[in-house]
Amino acid sequence: MTTSMPTAPVTPVAPTLLREVAAPVQVVRAQDAMSDVEMLFRAPRLDAVAVHDAAQGRVGLLTRHRYTEVMTGRLGYGRAVMTRREVGQVADWDALVLDPSTTVVDAARTAMARDAARRHDDVLVPGPSWSAASTADLVSALTAALADRAARDPLTGLLTRSHLLATTTRWAAEAVAGTRRRLLLVGLDVVAMADLNASAGFAAGDEVLRAVAARLRGTMPDGSVVARLDGDAFAVLVLLPAVYDDRAAELTAVLRDRAVEACAGLGPRVRAATSASLAGWADPDLLLMEVERGLRSTPHAPRGLPPRAS
Repeated sequence: MTTSMPTAPVTPVAPTLLREVAAPVQVVRAQDAMSDVEMLFRAPRLDAVAVHDAAQGRVGLLTRHRYTEVMTGRLGYGRAVMTRREVGQVADWDALVLDPSTTVVDAARTAMARDAARRHDDVLVPGPSWSAASTADLVSALTAALADRAARDPLTGLLTRSHLLATTTRWAAEAVAGTRRRLLLVGLDVVAMADLNASAGFAAGDEVLRAVAARLRGTMPDGSVVARLDGDAFAVLVLLPAVYDDRAAELTAVLRDRAVEACAGLGPRVRAATSASLAGWADPDLLLMEVERGLRSTPHAPRGLPPRAS
């Protein structure tokens, strides 16, 4: 009988594109009356509406700040004068419009480069239906994207060693402690990586490392975390279900072999080592130390045969 893997507490991936940050925006017609828009701005969280001018084929923006300013007017006569005016007469037709595929970094930089009066206006995003992103959301997404980038190996896109250890520590406390679950760390490294770099060049070696990373990501269970420990060494963190010791050992062997088999055909051989915690308790440093010691002591197998794992 197959035992399914439990869901692991995975940190959401930081948004990288504007489309991932933008939210649907209310669209009004340029010929609508300002009094009609007043009903929309009664919603406390509505900061702006998009204004569509079908005749001119353009889309503008009307912010809550601009609406309030216009309707108040000098000497308090704005509402009496403007309530029947068309929205198109007061909309900002020079609003910032960016393609949904714009990166969060570029979108935030472009938004913040606007003059002070418009710097905090929403950014409009075209599509089958219009959406918008606030500058605050862009800055927040930019901060998350930079933090995510710092946590990842630039060559493979995998988590770095330090962030793998941080994740292991968090899972040990949040998903393992007080349960019958346990953590499994599968380590894998490429045999004779230095020889490959010397004979085929560093570009070829980098391509192998990227291929190993991609195959591990595509092979390991959903919710597991794949990281690059250092030069040619990788690790996969898996949350095992609450099972007896013999079943945990079977799952460990299955995942170890799956990692090795995933890298078959890449050219260089790989070797693997594993370390599983006790049920209900895990020491992150010990898990990592045992895996790295296992990789150093595990001989690589002849071509075509799986390596022996610790």
